[in-house]
Amino acid sequence: MIHSKYKWKTEDVDAVKVTNLAQELNVSLPLAKMLLKRKITTEGQYDKFMNPSKYTGYDPFLFAEMEKAVERIKSAISAGEKIMIYGDYDADGVTSIAVLYKTLESLGALVQFYIPNRFTEGYGPNQTAFQMIKNQGFDLIITVDNGIAALEVMEFAQEIGMDVIITDHHEMRETLPEAVAVIHPKHPDSNYPFEDLAGVGVSYKLSHALLGEEPSHLLDLVAVGTVADLVSLTDENRLFVQKGLQILRENPNTGLRVLASKAKVKLEEANEETIGFAIAPRLNAIGRLGAADPAAELLLAFEEEEAEYLAEEIDEANVNRRKLVSDITAEATALLEAKSEIPSVILVAERNWNLGVLGIVASRLVEKYHRPVICLAIDDEKRIAKGSGRSVPHFHLYQELDKNRELLEAFGGHPMAAGMTVSLDNLDTLETALIQEGDQLDVSGIKRELYVEDTLELADVSLEFIQMIEKMAPFGTGNVKPIFQFNDLYLKDTKRIGADKTHLKTVLTDQSVSLDGIGFNLGDLTDNLTQNALVSLVGELNVNEWNNIRKPQLRLMDLEVDQFQLFDARNRTEWQRLLSESERERVFICFNKETVQNLPKVTENVVYTPDDRESARELVFVDLPKDVHHVEAFVKKFQPERIYVHFGASEDAAFQALPDRKAFKDLYALIKKYQPFSLEKYGPALNRKFGWSKGQIDFMSNVFFELDFVKIESGVILLNDHSGKRNLEEAEIYQSKKQELATREKLLYASFNELFSWMKRIMEA
Repeated sequence: MIHSKYKWKTEDVDAVKVTNLAQELNVSLPLAKMLLKRKITTEGQYDKFMNPSKYTGYDPFLFAEMEKAVERIKSAISAGEKIMIYGDYDADGVTSIAVLYKTLESLGALVQFYIPNRFTEGYGPNQTAFQMIKNQGFDLIITVDNGIAALEVMEFAQEIGMDVIITDHHEMRETLPEAVAVIHPKHPDSNYPFEDLAGVGVSYKLSHALLGEEPSHLLDLVAVGTVADLVSLTDENRLFVQKGLQILRENPNTGLRVLASKAKVKLEEANEETIGFAIAPRLNAIGRLGAADPAAELLLAFEEEEAEYLAEEIDEANVNRRKLVSDITAEATALLEAKSEIPSVILVAERNWNLGVLGIVASRLVEKYHRPVICLAIDDEKRIAKGSGRSVPHFHLYQELDKNRELLEAFGGHPMAAGMTVSLDNLDTLETALIQEGDQLDVSGIKRELYVEDTLELADVSLEFIQMIEKMAPFGTGNVKPIFQFNDLYLKDTKRIGADKTHLKTVLTDQSVSLDGIGFNLGDLTDNLTQNALVSLVGELNVNEWNNIRKPQLRLMDLEVDQFQLFDARNRTEWQRLLSESERERVFICFNKETVQNLPKVTENVVYTPDDRESARELVFVDLPKDVHHVEAFVKKFQPERIYVHFGASEDAAFQALPDRKAFKDLYALIKKYQPFSLEKYGPALNRKFGWSKGQIDFMSNVFFELDFVKIESGVILLNDHSGKRNLEEAEIYQSKKQELATREKLLYASFNELFSWMKRIMEA
């Protein structure tokens, strides 16, 4: 059995509505079903969804206070005032800076940018920075992707005589900050028809208003920031990203082109995944490790040489970021695995952890342990711990932190993610309080939801079907890339691939149709899948092109096996690999207490009878029992998810089959002829003449002894004169050996399929 990592969730739609929409739009039923789920129900909505490039963006002057902002900026340009763009250190922030900077520069403005340091200043405006900017002779600050919540800092700006224009898209407070103008799509006085712009989208609209026409040549930057910030890819955002991707493919920003080259991606084939997995992580990385200025400078670079230098620095930062995430995740995992049990809410804190990557680490740990995780970096000098948390459904992280606000120096966030600072004196108390709440809500093991578009048969998959899906791109928040479910399939030719063998390659089959499958970072599953496992799985469909051959392929995202699995470890290689694995829930069953001497690492998980333990999800049968019923007793009681069979047996005195009656007759005749019969003297000759092993000779001699046919003293045999006729099977030693060999045959020499079928019958019974 394999449990899915996610909870697969499918939205049901009315079949009649699907049929009617398919007829109205003249599209296939599968496409109509996907459109209906995306609230696309009219011909006009369908045309705009499928052909956004035919349409133009909204009038920027529908924003409240846009005229004020344009008037003040143009006044500053005319008067030769210095303008500072105050940005943010993520990809949305630096693209917002680049878009507005290029616009102002084209208008002849004296413009510079400033990005606060994540570690020393934190997010958003701060008084120290504003005072420094004022001291450097700047008269106007324009915030991009920040500022809407900085009420006190804006009051300070007024006190020092600094004009500020705020452009932002984050959640607004009830009170707006005091500023020359506040450009925000959710401004209470705004008539702007689309509220989900990214920070770079707002920056672009201000640029549009300043220029009097769209600076469409900057849409590649807008596309990068929009995709990176995970805003809804609907309406105007969809328009921006689709047009921006076209520019990214044909005539990209110099810095983006050079950075893409460092990432080894082809911009001529760029899509939203190129941004999400190659460009955005690199732009984010530099600000996670230090000052984010090189990212903005890269996007503003004109000279190839400068762009090369900056891209190299950013790419190196991304390599370091990935290593930091990997190292800290490993350290945090080691801390957790050392605990007797994993708590319902995980809080891990350590010195020397990099604050900029802790959100990513927390996400990795949520994926692994399926429970809320908070990762904190300890600062001994300041006596605080600071970091990020990620949550699971049903545990509202912000609310739970709010309940303990007296223990926190600062915090903020939303249901699934938060940042916080806590005094070291309160750290243990906070952890205890969160775990108690987690225990009450029973959040341990709650899976994150994965939205599944539909359930398909393998026969439904074709190149034409995948091409139809590709026309729905760009995908993202609000228009997720379709994930499909397939049930009751077998996997064949499953193997690890990649330089570090972390990926999985397989073939899905229903015994009549096959489909290639690839699972990135799912390589570990190859060791957890048995050859006859019936699998249900989910994934994204795409086209794999190799040697000019195009074939459908599924990118596996999750799978489950809902029946027990049997693993054959009856060979030395598999057994040694099994012993090297670390698994808390694995129970080792020994029928002979001497066997445990060969299991030094797992002695605490060894049992001898079913009564030794109440439950077990994984059973390992280490050695051979005297009777197969002993195996049945364990399987019946525990109904395990996984069974590993080794059935190791001592081979030194063992033999494969019972001697036949002729062998007993021949040995008896020889004893009678040569008595007193010395086993030591005649044993080698018996081996040469009859092929009997020492074990077989001893066994037959002991059967004679039990039946009172002979006397044995010091290895010498003499016949008893008074012995009568008796059947060999009357001897207990004969019956015991017969049963032992039958058990060996049943367990040690049976085929995998025979063992599986037998254990399946036990389970079902």
